[in-house]
Amino acid sequence: MNSLKLTERFESALVYATRLHANQTRKISGVPYISHLLSVTALVLEAGGTEEEA
Repeated sequence: MNSLKLTERFESALVYATRLHANQTRKISGVPYISHLLSVTALVLEAGGTEEEA
C-alpha cells in the first residue's frame, strides 16, 4: 500500500495546469485536455510514482 501524502505543491501544480489548459480540448473527443493530465497523474501515483513525477 502506497502511503504517499500529496502536499500543497501538488495542489498548486493541479491548479496551474487547470488554468493553463482551461480552453483546450482533446482533438477527436472534445473532452477537456485537463482530463488527460489527470489520468496520467493517476497512473503515475497508482504505480508508486512520487508527487514530483505525477
